[in-house]
Amino acid sequence: MSSQVSINALLKKLDHHDKDERYMATSDLCEVLKRLASGTVSANVAPQGRGGYDSYASSSAQNSSGMDASTERRICTAVLKLLHDKSNDVQAIAVKTLGVLLTTVHEEQVLEIADSLADQVLDAGKSELRDVYAIGLRTLCKTVPPHMGDRVSQRLVVRLLEGIRTHTESAEHDKSSEDIVLACLDVLTDLLARFGATASSVTREHEHILHMCLTQLASDAHVVRKRAGNTIGCLSVVLSDQLLSRMVESLLSQIDMAEGVGKSGKRKTRLAHAQAQSVQTGRVADTRALIRTMCTVSGAVGHRLGQTQIDRILPIFLRFCDPDDAVTGDDALDDDEEMGDGDEDQEDEAAVALANELRESCFTGFESFVSRCPTEVERHLELVIQAALAYMNYDPNYSYGDDEEEDEEDDEYEGGDDDDDDDEYDDDDDDSDDDDDDDDSWKVRRSAIRALTAVVEATKHQPAVLWTKEFNIRKDKTTTVANALVNRFKEREENCRVDVIDCFTRLLSVTVTAASAGVVGFASPDDMDTSATEGGPVIIDLRSKYVPTVVKACQKLLSIKKGNERSKSSALSLLSTLCLAPGGVGGADEINSVFTHIQSFLAMGRSGTDGHLHREASSKSLKLDALCLVRVMLSCNKHDPVHIKNGILQKLLTELCLSVKEHWYKVIAETLRVLAELPRFFVTGYSDDDDAATKKKEMDNVASSLYDAIEPLLAAHDVDQEIKECALSACASLLSALHSNLTSGQMGIMLTLLLERLRNETTRIAAIKTLSAIAAASEGDSMEVANMDLSPILGDAISAMASFLKQQSRSLKQSSLEALNIVITYHGSGDASLADGQLFASVLEELANLIVDSDLHLSHLSLRVSISILKVCPACRPHVKTHVLPPALAISTSPLLQDLALESLLALLEQLVISDAVEFSDLLTMLRGRLDSKETISKHSLGNLAKCIGTITAVTNSSDREEVVDDILSSLETASDPRNVQLSLLVSGDLGRVVDLSSMPGVADRLLSIYINSFDSGSEEAKHAAAYALGHASYGAKSVFLSALLDALEKSSQKKQYLLLSALRDFIQCHQKSGSEDISSTLPVIVPHLVTHSGDTEEGVRTMVAECMGSLTCLQPAPMLQKLQELVSAHSSISSEGGRVAEDSDSKKNVLVCWTVATSIKLAIAGRADAAQLSPFMQSFLKLLDQEVITVRNAALLMVYSAVHHMPQLVAGFMKEIMQPLYEVAELKMERKVDLGPFTHTVDDALPLRKAALSIFATCLEKLPGSLDITAFMPVLAKALRDVEDIQLQAHQIVISMCMRQPTYIAAAVETFCDPLEKTINKKTGQKTGTELERANEWIKSGLRTMVALSRLDGSRNCRKFADFVERTKGNAKFRQPLEAIEEER
Repeated sequence: MSSQVSINALLKKLDHHDKDERYMATSDLCEVLKRLASGTVSANVAPQGRGGYDSYASSSAQNSSGMDASTERRICTAVLKLLHDKSNDVQAIAVKTLGVLLTTVHEEQVLEIADSLADQVLDAGKSELRDVYAIGLRTLCKTVPPHMGDRVSQRLVVRLLEGIRTHTESAEHDKSSEDIVLACLDVLTDLLARFGATASSVTREHEHILHMCLTQLASDAHVVRKRAGNTIGCLSVVLSDQLLSRMVESLLSQIDMAEGVGKSGKRKTRLAHAQAQSVQTGRVADTRALIRTMCTVSGAVGHRLGQTQIDRILPIFLRFCDPDDAVTGDDALDDDEEMGDGDEDQEDEAAVALANELRESCFTGFESFVSRCPTEVERHLELVIQAALAYMNYDPNYSYGDDEEEDEEDDEYEGGDDDDDDDEYDDDDDDSDDDDDDDDSWKVRRSAIRALTAVVEATKHQPAVLWTKEFNIRKDKTTTVANALVNRFKEREENCRVDVIDCFTRLLSVTVTAASAGVVGFASPDDMDTSATEGGPVIIDLRSKYVPTVVKACQKLLSIKKGNERSKSSALSLLSTLCLAPGGVGGADEINSVFTHIQSFLAMGRSGTDGHLHREASSKSLKLDALCLVRVMLSCNKHDPVHIKNGILQKLLTELCLSVKEHWYKVIAETLRVLAELPRFFVTGYSDDDDAATKKKEMDNVASSLYDAIEPLLAAHDVDQEIKECALSACASLLSALHSNLTSGQMGIMLTLLLERLRNETTRIAAIKTLSAIAAASEGDSMEVANMDLSPILGDAISAMASFLKQQSRSLKQSSLEALNIVITYHGSGDASLADGQLFASVLEELANLIVDSDLHLSHLSLRVSISILKVCPACRPHVKTHVLPPALAISTSPLLQDLALESLLALLEQLVISDAVEFSDLLTMLRGRLDSKETISKHSLGNLAKCIGTITAVTNSSDREEVVDDILSSLETASDPRNVQLSLLVSGDLGRVVDLSSMPGVADRLLSIYINSFDSGSEEAKHAAAYALGHASYGAKSVFLSALLDALEKSSQKKQYLLLSALRDFIQCHQKSGSEDISSTLPVIVPHLVTHSGDTEEGVRTMVAECMGSLTCLQPAPMLQKLQELVSAHSSISSEGGRVAEDSDSKKNVLVCWTVATSIKLAIAGRADAAQLSPFMQSFLKLLDQEVITVRNAALLMVYSAVHHMPQLVAGFMKEIMQPLYEVAELKMERKVDLGPFTHTVDDALPLRKAALSIFATCLEKLPGSLDITAFMPVLAKALRDVEDIQLQAHQIVISMCMRQPTYIAAAVETFCDPLEKTINKKTGQKTGTELERANEWIKSGLRTMVALSRLDGSRNCRKFADFVERTKGNAKFRQPLEAIEEER
């Protein structure tokens, strides 16, 4: 039977008298329509086994998904008819079917459905089914295909607005009219959300929709006002800036006429006449709707509001949140007012309820504004904090007994009865349920706390003010935000209590992060003065002022007997965060107390146990949180190991070992992670005074307990992969620290299981890391333990890891090489079975294939393993020569060889000579043969080859070394082959760095003469090689070479200055690389020469001077920084005009010197100079930003960039002074025309400045995000998108980065990005070819990539201009391929 026949049969069943039959038929029809929408119809249209349906439901498969117009109309009519069905279930399934039907039928049918449903919704006589029709119409708005949106909207918008208008007046006394208005508002909201920005039929009606909704805010019906507010909130997202401004002004003008709420408002009301009182009450009700609507708008588009509007909104909101009205149950009753009659009391209760709702809405608005517009809100932030702190305590119907609590605080925690304390929260909850069912003050408290959380988030880069500044709240009380939050942990309502704890946890977390960045500091126990030094970070005394109170409050929360699991979880999270701060959770008493509660968490729920502090089973997630806290406490290194060890022994060890038997795999895995942290505390957690026998017994017991817990999971095969890996990690920790406390049988079993896991494909990488950790157990200084005997599995383990080197997996090969190096280094020489070298020979054979320049890291690891084998097994020397040396020689002249791979190659060659694995002469011949084997060799490769020859020559015997030196001198003096000359010069330098050439008679003088003469060579390579050799040789023989270098620096011509300074730079950097500080004796000799050349007219010479000064600043910061500061002060007088230096000689020289100083500081910062010594001088160096000369300002900007990138703490305190020049430079243009004969060329001298400024902005977003005013930066970024190509590429990267870091601001400014992005991606490539064409295409692709990133932001498509731009771009065929490539990049 065909699908057409099946549909006909189902349509007949829709008229069945049995509602169950109608329901099943509708359900089957829905499934058929789903298959039609996807293009296929199943062979079984309806499920089998439904009696009479079997005859209708069977049909053959069809590939066509189309239906004729008649069938579509019949289905639409039938489904719409079902919306009138008497059965609610049938109505519900009909609405669901309608949603599917809309995606299946043609547009005309959709429009007919829309008209029909709209008729039913607006029909005043259909009140009993209006909800169903409204749901159907809303379903249509949500599911109609996008391309039909405009026509559907055109049919509905005008009718909905007319329905609202015509039924508004009668809605006051007619329930049916009110329902129609509500239904129209709901449908209109969905329509705006779906098509408000894209359908022209909707955008044309924005003004009418806004007017109608604002009118509804004055309705007498509360629900109508609320729905109208929701519609306005949705409308605000798609409104133009002009209409949005008008809407906000209308709302604010009405709110501004309202009086505040609270005691002052009540007194004014009672003094007024009854008529005036009724007017005021109505106004308050309207005000509530207005404020709620304003909060909805601010939450949706707060980032689009300007400073002027926010300055109006916040004071109005604050009027309704007067801190003096935030009464608590502990306040004295106000007896001044006389009590009225019962009606007045009832009205007062209603007024309080309205006031609370107003306050809740206001704090929601504060949260939105602080989160989305922190810069604009900054001037009001103190008042917002004051109001939030006051209303965080707003609880008029309950007394917390603050005075008694303050007097008895110590007794409560130290000597009080635990049971009484534990019942406090439980009793509070009971009382609340019995007496305060209608108390909604907790909603105000919750919204105030959330506003504080937004404040914490907004000030996360500068959180010190929340710890140190006292805020006035009510009754002349002052407190800090941090202290107020801690004192509010006693909150009786759990929703609020959890928010308070989470808020303080977040505050603590951001403060720890700020402390690591140097913005704030924590007081140490030895500090008597915690006041901040001038210009230094603010010091927070967390350990003595907050930690004890916080820990006690958390302990009290953890002691609650029943329920409150969210509070307990938040308390555990807070303690975990506290572990990141200095001092952790405290001393022995605090650690034991926390462990006691965790012990109870872990014990509860286990059969046969009965906890003292908890009388119900803890949830699995709570156990997981408790275990996470234990792991953080053990791993944070903020607690005394002795205290941790004692606490574990007394409280937790038994429960932890039992927790591995839990059923939930996450609990088991986390327990194993905790067990992996334990063993080291039983090595470091003892003092010298502890009894040795007691210590041995404790360690034996702990080792046995851990073994019993870990071994079954290590042996299990049917457990989760995470458990297997965690068991291996725990095994590594146990065998590393406590192997001597296990029996030989236990160690044998563990090693056997480890070998088994090593051979298992799913666990081999984890097993390799475990074996590596066990082998290197004695490497660290923190635990003095002997190496474990791995001989039972050593050979098999090495053989297995050698076989892994054949695998394709790079991570497996890397892990195997790392482990082989450690295992062979620490255990390779102690096993007699390995002495013959056969096993190591197989390893060498396998790793030889990995020594290639295509993967330098694996080459480095392979060379290291070879070195380790050479050291522990003399029998392997021939195998190293046979297998490893050829590929090592091959990469010695690779142009890619550098860094770790080069260092490992040099170490291998050195070890080959030391161990006599290869004759020195043979190895030297092989290395020199690499030069002859290549027709051309790069400068970099020649340098590496020279390092290899110099390394082996330095470690050989003196006779061989002298022979090599003679060959070098002969080659240089005969000057035959230019390549040999260059190689000889480089070798002499590398050799002279480690060997004092002046100790060889006549050698130093001859070499010095050769070096100086080489500066006159016709080969640039020979000149630079001579400078390199002179600088390195000076390091090894200062008395000969350095004095000659400095003398030549004064006597030589201008052409040689650069080479001599290059040699001096190499001499200084040799000290820097070796970490030697003996350069201080030569500093007085070197610095005057550098100062002399700091104003040289040749930029290359000045660059060399800057590099020398920068390196010297890293080695000797104090004298060098003082000297550089003196240079800046002495040469700061510069005359300029239009960014160009004046013609006088003093100004010209001063410009050059200032440029050199700024460059020197930049290089010193990049070289990791001492930040503490550099910091006091930064302000004087930053004054260079004020210079107008382009070259100096550019150098100063690059210096700032280096500081922000490498040492952000250096400039964190000066960012306000830095930002103003940056904003100016970012928009600076200095264009001039250059006449090139047949045409002119425009040159922008300020282009380097704009590039540097934009680089600083980009780095600040990552390193110092709090220093950047995002609102002020947005126009700068928009202009950068219109700049030249290089600036645009930088701006594209910044926009993409900000899409992740600052999405709200980017979404708000997306309209300003449209025109420059569209101009970029439509740039014509013209006749460009080759690299020019490739660069142009990459430029266009960068613009497309930026557009795609913006289009993924929430709310960006609400901008009509940007949405149209995206649609045009995606619809353009020429962009289809690059857009697909960009999508693949994800």
